[in-house]
Amino acid sequence: MKTRNEAAIEKISNGRKICAAAAGASGDAAGACRLPDGSLAFILSDGMGKGMKAAAESGAAVSRLRKLLKAGVPVDAAIKAVNRELLKASGSDYSFATLDLAVIDRESGRARFYKLGAALSFVIRRGRVRRIASPALPVGIVPSLALTHVTAALAPGDVIVMVSDGVTEADRSDLSARWLEDFLRLHAASTGPRVLAGRIVEEAAARYRGREADDLSAMVIMIKC
Repeated sequence: MKTRNEAAIEKISNGRKICAAAAGASGDAAGACRLPDGSLAFILSDGMGKGMKAAAESGAAVSRLRKLLKAGVPVDAAIKAVNRELLKASGSDYSFATLDLAVIDRESGRARFYKLGAALSFVIRRGRVRRIASPALPVGIVPSLALTHVTAALAPGDVIVMVSDGVTEADRSDLSARWLEDFLRLHAASTGPRVLAGRIVEEAAARYRGREADDLSAMVIMIKC
């Protein structure tokens, strides 16, 4: 017999991601994987700056973290390994990447959010929006990381939204991104993950109002009953 939490997240839609590049190649990267214990991991990274160099940094961070998690390396150890590798790869060049990781435990019905220099994430439930934030340095800057995470209990119908800072900082008159919170409150429950991710990016792009846009990325995960 399934527990309430097991039934709540028995089915989870694939994370749908939309990325829009500001300069040639997108400096953002995203990925997802299943862990050996059955948990699901969703990863979003933003490399320093724009273009190919940023794309290489974020791509390397996502690819390496995904590989380690799939191999069963504990989350904290995997993140620290990625940090060490980025530090080594950068050499004398100053380079880094943000790391935004959500791990969904299908047995407990809980999500853990690890945020290394990452923008806000959101959990939406029946029109209520919870902000997920945890200030920390990106990976690739300092050799020692003190990792923390934010935990959220999930239920059927919940929507998780992860975005890059190009989205949250799109409106100079609203740096707290209340516009995005309002947008999600109105649209998250009635819009599929792929369409919602696209609309978030489109709305963010429109708010630059002629300014040069940053890379824009959104990943949407829907918890199904």
